Amino acid sequence: MHRNYETREQMNAVSMDNLWNYLQGLSLTDSNRKWLAARLVEPQTKKTSAPPMLQTWEEAISDLDESEKEFERGDVLSGDEFNAQCLSLLDSFTTSSCK
Repeated sequence: MHRNYETREQMNAVSMDNLWNYLQGLSLTDSNRKWLAARLVEPQTKKTSAPPMLQTWEEAISDLDESEKEFERGDVLSGDEFNAQCLSLLDSFTTSSCK
């Protein structure tokens, strides 16, 4: 049983590393980063039978247009800047969960 736990933990660590590597490779706009950060800090809620809230077509197009404008303005982070912001966000999780 203990061996299975280690394997699960190792698999989880590999999955998290893969996710981190994927996120590092993205060129995220300011609005994309805010959206991602909001999803990461959302409290876990019980699953309900209601479907998830989806954007309307107009909202999705508006978000896409805004992201493209931000990209054209050069409002994107370098990989190092993104890493620093992610580490800061992760640190905030640690300090807030320790209180």
